[in-house]
Amino acid sequence: WSLDENERESRVGDPFGVVMWPGSIVASKELMKQQKNVVNSTVLIVGAGTGVEAFAAAVLGASKVIATDINPLSLQLLGYGAQRMEGIGNVVEAMHFDLFSSDQLPPCDILVAADTLYNEHLAKQVGHRLHEAIVRSFDVGDNPTKVLVTDSQQFHGTDFLQEKEMVELNALFKQGGWKPLQWEIEKLKNVRGTGVLIDEDQTYDVDVR
Repeated sequence: WSLDENERESRVGDPFGVVMWPGSIVASKELMKQQKNVVNSTVLIVGAGTGVEAFAAAVLGASKVIATDINPLSLQLLGYGAQRMEGIGNVVEAMHFDLFSSDQLPPCDILVAADTLYNEHLAKQVGHRLHEAIVRSFDVGDNPTKVLVTDSQQFHGTDFLQEKEMVELNALFKQGGWKPLQWEIEKLKNVRGTGVLIDEDQTYDVDVR
């Protein structure tokens, strides 16, 4: 972080994308609970960061994991790790993707977004992208794409489920007999992670939705 601003931007980019956040732990644990849905599936990770949940999906038997981020350093580290984990080097693909671009999301069976809701603007876009993935699965006659979102920060204004398109989507889910999109809380104790803009690792308890 002592680099000057221009060099930091070119070499590091967003420093939050190279930290393991609690939401990635909860996402990985939830994928373990849902392993029967993960096996032989295509899992798309948006805002993959260090790739904890991407590696978990691969180890749990996904046939393909597309781990996306906008931070080139995150993608480089993620690809480096995947090639060194036995048996998943050919499963995990690290790919640049901007949630705010006009590009369509890659097709997937499961979409994961762990700790990507850092402000209201970004949270709305994450919700919009989830809506895109689910509606596309309806359009091709499939069951709705499964989505998993975790958030350990819970900043004000980041509950995208209150947005109109998500409320309407949950109404469709109710009609179809599918489980609605809703938040649950999981408490993590003694999480140890690298800090941002500080020298030491941090250990703390946190509620993750």
